[in-house]
Amino acid sequence: MRRPILLGLAAAALTLIAAAVVYTWGRDMKFYVNLARTWWLGRDFYDNYERLTRDIVFDPAKSVRLDVYAPTSTGDHAVLFFVHGGSWQDYDKKLFAPVAMKLLPEEMVVVIPDYTLHPDAQYEQMADEVAAALSWTLDNIEQYGGDPARLVVAGHSAGAHLGALAVMDPRFLEAYGHSGDEVCSLIGMSGVYDVQAEYDYWMDQGDEPEVMLEVMGGTGNFAQASPLRYVRAGLPPTLLIHGELDETVPAQISMAFDQALRAAGTQSELRLYPLAGHSDYLFAALVDDDAPVLVDIIKFVDACSP
Repeated sequence: MRRPILLGLAAAALTLIAAAVVYTWGRDMKFYVNLARTWWLGRDFYDNYERLTRDIVFDPAKSVRLDVYAPTSTGDHAVLFFVHGGSWQDYDKKLFAPVAMKLLPEEMVVVIPDYTLHPDAQYEQMADEVAAALSWTLDNIEQYGGDPARLVVAGHSAGAHLGALAVMDPRFLEAYGHSGDEVCSLIGMSGVYDVQAEYDYWMDQGDEPEVMLEVMGGTGNFAQASPLRYVRAGLPPTLLIHGELDETVPAQISMAFDQALRAAGTQSELRLYPLAGHSDYLFAALVDDDAPVLVDIIKFVDACSP
């Protein structure tokens, strides 16, 4: 009797394992397919869009550049300043050209900066470069049809961390004669707003996040490197977006950040996407119309008023 039972249990276990592998493989494959489609669409758009100003020097002392995408119509348009992610070590502004491709029809000016990646920079240099690019945008975007009073800072993953830090930690924008008060609103997608919580999440899984340790300059800098530390009343209205199945940055980090912002008296909205992971909902949105993240971003930017 025992042998058939054991064989049955073994078969059931193998079936569950196979199902998990197929599910994970399918989810990962979908991500890479969307990433490839994003790269392909972005390359064509980047090469051919006539109202794109490429590789603007926003600070002569820095080697990184930014791109400005202007809509075809004239007028004072809302501005989306998008900071890309990539674990502080991957990707560049050109890959995210589809962000502009999707939002230009909504009469937005889109600005996408680069920042120096690991291992050539730590978080302070990265946030400083983002702040310098943001300051240039506030000073110059009117030349491209943008309204600096309706500027929204958005970022994904490491970009959400750096964008929030540049806006919320006063030292970054103040170095360029600006402040976070000049930003109309803030959008964070799957962001690392509490570096200690992100570190603990990976350590609990037995995997020390070495790149993050190096980028932050060690555990002693975690608090200072976290946007959570700079939560206070009077910050720009904030929209937080996170996938419930995110295995890179747990959704609890956005949930706790949202609660902290609300407790401090800052307007905050949280959107949790069921069945979404860390990046899949973003890359899918860059190639598909009517994706929830696009609808949420467009609605939030449209509601921005100085």
